[in-house]
Amino acid sequence: MIWSFLRPRPALSSALAARRNALALEPVRDQSLDDSWVVVDVETGGLNPRVDPLLAIGAVRVAGRAIDMAPSCEVHLRQREATASDNILLHGITTGQQLNAQEPADALLDWLAFAGGQPRLAYHAAFDRLALTRASEACLGLKERAVWLDLAVLAPLLVADGPGFDRPLDDWLVHFRIPVYQRHGALADAYATAQLWLALLPVARAHKLIRLRQLVRFSRQAHWFRSTRS
Repeated sequence: MIWSFLRPRPALSSALAARRNALALEPVRDQSLDDSWVVVDVETGGLNPRVDPLLAIGAVRVAGRAIDMAPSCEVHLRQREATASDNILLHGITTGQQLNAQEPADALLDWLAFAGGQPRLAYHAAFDRLALTRASEACLGLKERAVWLDLAVLAPLLVADGPGFDRPLDDWLVHFRIPVYQRHGALADAYATAQLWLALLPVARAHKLIRLRQLVRFSRQAHWFRSTRS
């Protein structure tokens, strides 16, 4: 029996289906700070990841205390129609780049092959996670199961004298005196976020937060911490 509320998997070519089925996506639930982490940023065709199209994904790995730039991941997803010109001014992805990018399923498979089941780090991670989840479910029939950490939450919890909650990434880069040579592209923003993560690592160790599970529990304090500061 086929239940009506079950969403069928998207129809993929045999080659794409084989790639999807071969992915090693078992989520890592715990690891140390010295293990491999995936730092990701996305560009979308607007400010609402629930409805706006996913345009680009950029990601780097951090292992130990260094950013591993070889390889990195940068993919663009082909769009049926380009976003409005005022939106292009924000994300910088031209009409030609949008209309002639990778097939979305191919681009998402490249991203997932790069990330595997490793924990995801992002700044304002809920946005990136939702955009990636929507696209993966729509194009591949896959759900996002990896563990995510939001540095926009973790940073102010760890650094009491920092810019605080609900601040843009640039404020934290300035706080830690992190030089930034390029911003507002998916890969460039992922790299900037990875630099923030490196700056936070010694602070996390000082708090004796040295494992993923500890950081996840620690991040859950954000709601309580905000209420005491309001």
